[in-house]
Amino acid sequence: MLARELRSKYITFFQSKGHLHLPGSPLTPVDALGVPDNSTLFTSAGMQQFKPYFIGAATPPSTRVVTVQKCVRTGDIDSVGDFSHCTFFEMLGNFSFGDYFKAEVIPWTWEFLTKEIGLDRERLCVTVYLDDDEAYDIWNKVVGMPNDRIHRLGEDKNYWPANAISEGPNGPCGPCSEIFYRTAPMEELTNDPNLTPTEQFKKDDAAGRWLEIWNNVFTQFNRGEDENGAPTLTPLPRKNNDTGAGLDRIVMVLQGKNSVFETDLFAPTLAKIEEISGLRYEGSASQKDFAIRVVAEHTRSMVFCIADGILPSNEGRGYVLRRIMRRAIRFGKTVLGFEVPFIDKLAPSIIENMGDFYPELNERKDHILRTVHAEEVRFRHTLDKGMQIAEEMLANSEDTLRGEDVFTLYDTYGFPVELTREICAERNISMDMKGFEDAMQAQRERSREATGIDKDVFRDMGDVISEVQRSLPPTIFHGYHDTVTDSVILAIIKDGELVDFIRSGDNADLIMDRTPFYAESGGQVGDTGWITGIDSDVTCQLKLEVLDTRKAGGVYLHRVRVHEGEAVTDRRVHAQVDFKQRRDIMRNHTSTHLLQAALRHTLGAHVHQKGSMVAPDRLRFDFTHTQPVTETELERVEDMVNKWILEDRDVEIHTDVPLDQARAKGAMALFGEKYGDRVRMVEIPECSLELCGGTHLSRTSQAVLFKILSETGVAAGVRRIEAITGESVYRYLKTKEGTIRTIAHTLKTNPRDIEIAVDKMVAQKSVLEKQLRQMRETGGDEDSLNTEDIHGVKWIIAQIPNADQPTLAALANRLAKKHASVAVLLGSVQDGKVFLTALATQDLVQKGVHAGTIVREVAKVAGGGGGGRPDFAQAGGKTPERLEEALKVARELAEKINA
Repeated sequence: MLARELRSKYITFFQSKGHLHLPGSPLTPVDALGVPDNSTLFTSAGMQQFKPYFIGAATPPSTRVVTVQKCVRTGDIDSVGDFSHCTFFEMLGNFSFGDYFKAEVIPWTWEFLTKEIGLDRERLCVTVYLDDDEAYDIWNKVVGMPNDRIHRLGEDKNYWPANAISEGPNGPCGPCSEIFYRTAPMEELTNDPNLTPTEQFKKDDAAGRWLEIWNNVFTQFNRGEDENGAPTLTPLPRKNNDTGAGLDRIVMVLQGKNSVFETDLFAPTLAKIEEISGLRYEGSASQKDFAIRVVAEHTRSMVFCIADGILPSNEGRGYVLRRIMRRAIRFGKTVLGFEVPFIDKLAPSIIENMGDFYPELNERKDHILRTVHAEEVRFRHTLDKGMQIAEEMLANSEDTLRGEDVFTLYDTYGFPVELTREICAERNISMDMKGFEDAMQAQRERSREATGIDKDVFRDMGDVISEVQRSLPPTIFHGYHDTVTDSVILAIIKDGELVDFIRSGDNADLIMDRTPFYAESGGQVGDTGWITGIDSDVTCQLKLEVLDTRKAGGVYLHRVRVHEGEAVTDRRVHAQVDFKQRRDIMRNHTSTHLLQAALRHTLGAHVHQKGSMVAPDRLRFDFTHTQPVTETELERVEDMVNKWILEDRDVEIHTDVPLDQARAKGAMALFGEKYGDRVRMVEIPECSLELCGGTHLSRTSQAVLFKILSETGVAAGVRRIEAITGESVYRYLKTKEGTIRTIAHTLKTNPRDIEIAVDKMVAQKSVLEKQLRQMRETGGDEDSLNTEDIHGVKWIIAQIPNADQPTLAALANRLAKKHASVAVLLGSVQDGKVFLTALATQDLVQKGVHAGTIVREVAKVAGGGGGGRPDFAQAGGKTPERLEEALKVARELAEKINA
C-alpha cells in the first residue's frame, strides 16, 4: 500500500464514522481559529491546532474531526542519518471534542488496523495505563486482545502529559493507550519464564523488536492539588480523545520494509541521489548510506518548511531550517562528492511525490527551488574556507575547542553551532559553550538595535477572552458593505476584567453583537471611528472613540476611549467607521494585490507574499526573491501597477468558494496562513486572483496613483517594498516639488535648469578632488620622519598631525619608496577619530612582519579595530586620547618581532 493510499483510506474510514475532514495546519503553528501559536517553533502534532477546542475556548465545526498533519520535530537532528530518525513526518489524527470516548475509539482503532489496512493481528499488542481498567477491558473483552498482549505501564509511558499525576502540570490530563507492531520474528522475542509478559515486552521494546504505530490519548481528568499540595484528579465534564498515528511507520510496516527510507515516501529521492552522485544506496550503516539518508530526509524537511513560508535565517525556526539545510549540504559535499549545488535537483522528486496531497508544494515549486539553490550557493562560498579554518582550530585544540573559535565559525563562516559540535564529535573534541555564549552576548551588546515588538493586545486578558469566547456568539461583521451599523454592547473589558459600564476618560475593549469595524487581520490594520448613543435611547449622549479593532477567534474587540457619557452593557449604540481612513486603507490593500501581480509578471512566478502591512498612509509588502530588485525592474513594476489603475478595472469579490475550487483557479494564498474549507477570493480580472478577507475598492481607478518609495532586503530570500497611493502620492509630489524649488534656490538657478547646475557642480567637484589628491601625495614631510633600528629592522612609528586615512596611506607609500626595507606604523587624529596605517616592505613580510596583525592590536588600544594584508593594513579607533599609548604598544610589538 502506497502512502497516498493510506492517507485516503484513513480519511475515508473516519468520515464513515461521522468525522469532518479538516486540512492540517501549516508548519508555522497556528490554531484552528487562525491565531498564531507561539508556544513552539513548529507544528509537531495533529492536536496542536485544536487546542482552543480541547480547552473549551471555542466551538469546533464538528465534535468529530479527522486530519493528516505534516509535522516537524527537531530534538534529534544530529541523529538523522540512522535508520529511524526524521525531522519531518506525517501524523494521522482523529479527534473527539466531548463526543465519543474509549468505548468507540478503541474498537475503531482495531477495525482500521486489522480490517481496513490488513495488519496481522497476531503481530499487534497494546499498552494501557496502570489502573485504566476501562481501556483494558475494552481491549480484552470487546476487541478480543489476549491478556498477555495487553501491558499496563506507568505514568511515564502511558499518561499525557508524561508523569502528570506526580509532577504536574495542573490542568487537563489523562491516560493513553498505545498500539505496537512486532517487527521481529517470534523466535527472536524474549522467552524467559521468570519474566511476566509485560517485563518481556519492555525488554523486547528496548531492543527494537516492537514499533509503536498508534496512540489514543484520553483526556478525562483535571489535575489539581489539595490544601496539602497533594495531587488530585477531578473528572472533566467533557471527555476528549486525541489520536495520533505515525503515517511513515505504518507505511513501513505495510510495505514490509526495515526502514522508512526504503518506502515509497523516499524511493524517488534516493533514486535521484543515486542518479546524480553515481553512488548506490545499499541500506547499510556505512558513512555513504548515512549521508544519503541525511540528504534525503533533510531535503524533504526543507521543501515542506519553505513551502509554508519559513526561510533560512539566524533566528527561530529560520535558524533551524538553515541548520538542516547546511547539514545536508555538508554531507552531500564532503561525503557524497557533490561539488556543485545539488539540493535544487533533489527537491522536485519530493514535490512530485507528495504534491498531490500537499498542493502548496506545486504552487510554490519555483520559490522552493530558488530558495534552496540560493542558500546552498551562499553556504558553499564559506564552507570550504570555514572547513579549512575549522581544521586549523581543531589542530590547535588539545581536547576542547575554544568558545571564541566556535563563535568565529558561526559568525564569520555561517557554521551553525550544531554543525561545529558534530565536526568536533567526529574528532572526540568538546566545545567551550560558555565561551561561545559570552562571545555571542558581547556581539549582541555591540550591535543591538532597537526592535519594536508589537504588544500583545490580549495581554492580561487571557481568562476573560476565553470566557467571552465561550459565552458570547461570534461578532457579525457588516463592514464589507456597510460602514455604519446599529449594534448592542454585549460585554466590556477594562483592565483585564469584565465590567458593566465605563465612563468619561476610561479606556476599554468593547464587544458588540455586530460591527462595521474591520478587525486587524492579514496585514490590514484595524478600523477606527466612533460609537455613539442612539437618539431614542438613554445613551444618546454617549460618545466613544474607536482607537483600534482586533479580534480573538470570532469575537471583535473595539479598543475605545470614552469622550462623553456612560457605556453600559445591553445598550443599543450607533457604530460608524472613519470612512476617509477606510478608503485610504482600501486603496493600499487593492494596490498591494496589484503590486504582487506586477512583481510576478516582472520577476517571475517564484514571487510570493511573505508578509504585509496595509495602513491608511502607506503599504508594506514583503515577498520572496533572492536578490535586490533593480531600478529598471522597479520602474517596470510601478508603471504596470499605474497602468492597471488607470485602466479602471473591476475588483470582483467571490465569497464562500470551496478551497479546492479556489486553488484550481490559481488563487494566490499567503504563506503559513490557515484557511477553512470555504474561502473569499478577490479578483482583478486578467491581473490578480488572491484569497483575502480584507476590504477593497470596487474599481482600480479609485486608488488614483501608486508610487514605490523603497526596496530593501529584510532577510535571506525576502525583499520589502514600501509604497503609497492616492492622497499620499499627492502629498509626496508636493513635498518633492518644494524640495526641487529649495535646491534650485541654493544653486542659484530655476527648477527647469537644476540638472545643468548639478552637472556643473559635479565637474567642479572632480577637479577639486584631483587637486586634493595631488596635495596629499606631495604633502607630509617624510624627510622629518627618521627610522629606528629594532632587532635589525628599520621602523618608522610616528604620529602625524590632522591627517585622514588617504593622507597616511600616501605618506606610508612614499616612505617605502624612500627606504628599501622598512616597517611603518603611522597614526593620526582628525575630527575626533583615530586613523592608523601600517606598511611592511616585501622582504620584511617574508621575515614575519605582518602589517595587518600589528595594526589590529594597536587599534584595540585606541578603542577600535581593523586589519588587512601582511604588507599593508589600515584601522580606526574611537578614543583619540589613547593614540600615544597605542603607538607605544606598536613599539612593544616591534620589540617582540625577531625578523
